[in-house]
Amino acid sequence: MFLLKAQQRHAKYYESVLRICQKKYIAGGEEGLLALQDFDLDWANIQTGQKWAAENVFQNRLAATLACYYPDAGASILYFRLLSGQRIAWLTSAIDAAKTIEDPSMLAIHLGNLGLAYIDAGENDLAEKNFSESLSLAREASNLKQQASQLGNLGMLAAQGGNYPRAIGLLADCQKMMEELGNLPGQANALGNLGLAYSSIGNFAEALNFYRRALELFTQLGDLYGQALVLGKMGSILIDIGQYRQALGLSETQLDLSSRLGDSIGISMALSNLASAYTGLGELQKGIEHQIKSLGMYRQMGDRLGEAAGAGNLGNLYARLGLFDQAGELFEKQMAIAQEIKDKTLYRDGVSNLGNYNLRLEKYDLALEYFQEALAIDSELSDEYSEEVDATNCGTAYRLNGQVTEAIEFHRRAQRLALKIGDEHGLGSALANLGSDYKKIGDNQRAARYYSRHLKIARKLEDISGQADAFWNQALLYAETGDYLHARKRAKLALKLYRQLGSPSVEKVEKALALLESR
Repeated sequence: MFLLKAQQRHAKYYESVLRICQKKYIAGGEEGLLALQDFDLDWANIQTGQKWAAENVFQNRLAATLACYYPDAGASILYFRLLSGQRIAWLTSAIDAAKTIEDPSMLAIHLGNLGLAYIDAGENDLAEKNFSESLSLAREASNLKQQASQLGNLGMLAAQGGNYPRAIGLLADCQKMMEELGNLPGQANALGNLGLAYSSIGNFAEALNFYRRALELFTQLGDLYGQALVLGKMGSILIDIGQYRQALGLSETQLDLSSRLGDSIGISMALSNLASAYTGLGELQKGIEHQIKSLGMYRQMGDRLGEAAGAGNLGNLYARLGLFDQAGELFEKQMAIAQEIKDKTLYRDGVSNLGNYNLRLEKYDLALEYFQEALAIDSELSDEYSEEVDATNCGTAYRLNGQVTEAIEFHRRAQRLALKIGDEHGLGSALANLGSDYKKIGDNQRAARYYSRHLKIARKLEDISGQADAFWNQALLYAETGDYLHARKRAKLALKLYRQLGSPSVEKVEKALALLESR
């Protein structure tokens, strides 16, 4: 009896310690960082208290109550300090406990948070089930805040599944409800998720607009984790549109904030963004150094998903340097992990990476086999965005292999998919590829029309890299037809933008322009 009372006092005390840490963390700024230090000092005791409560849910009423409250007491901190598997274990016990003590409000909260943990674990079907159950409970209780949260979660899940119109609609509803409730953290999260949805369909200008609004709110709240997360997403977009120097600055700030927070996943993501930014600037060795650090952190955490993705990213960098043996080993490692954890999406990414790897080796037939396999998995997963990407890859491989008719067929397929899912950036890429296809067979009029349409979209999206590429493609086309005056003009426009971006393409265009000037 004495031991039981001691265990009860211990568990109850450290649940309150966790709640105090959470309260201080939410206050933000330096107080939030101090709260994390307190959390780290007491973490072993917090774990012991939660473990006792979870193990005694069905034997002891106090244990059930504490098991129910532990995950919520430190929800914001636990979200980024625990891996998805650990969060699933805590929340599964909490759900049993909430049912035992008949607390539907806490049950709804835990179901929603368990859904988020399942998303991080790649179990989207289980995530949707939990979000839907939470939403039903919230509606029964007329809990508007919880309803808004689950609409946002379902929106985020719809975006991951490629249903972007549904995603944007749900997220907009969530944002509106949070605004009406005056809930700033909820608004910030909804704005950030809207940024992610618009980024997924290639509308980077709108995505950056939502991310900036989210960043403003997270800064106002002193939420360092939210700031780091949004900075990372903005950095990824800037990398995609070739604004590598700006991406570098944001990623360095993300790395600083994540390091101060002790957020290992955030640090790994920032290192990966820095690797991509340095690579884009032509500093491949720095890119590799940062990607190796990122991969090492995922391995240290035991994050198999992160390790597999990191192996693929590092493999792509080695392939760019011509280190094909090392690259191939990393792609095989990526696919082995994907098979081990039964993740079809990750396996498909590995297959697609091997396609690009063989493309660099000019083994076009083998590259096409991999791209076709990736396309089959895309169809199985109903992943139209990835299908668009892999169709583009197939088209490129066919063009390089001299099979232009097939290249046009696949680039038209990518164009149709981009239009269907609203991927404007992907649409621009498809148009540019079709321009190159028709240029290859000497249909320069069609090529010119496609390049012009690509330029129009790039301007609309404020995609400087896309505009530079479009000007350069037009310059090459004019030069091929002997119109050196217009070729020089377009090359100068491309050069100006490439210099603005700090792009490695500057040297190539400068040499070509010098040659054009002599004509």
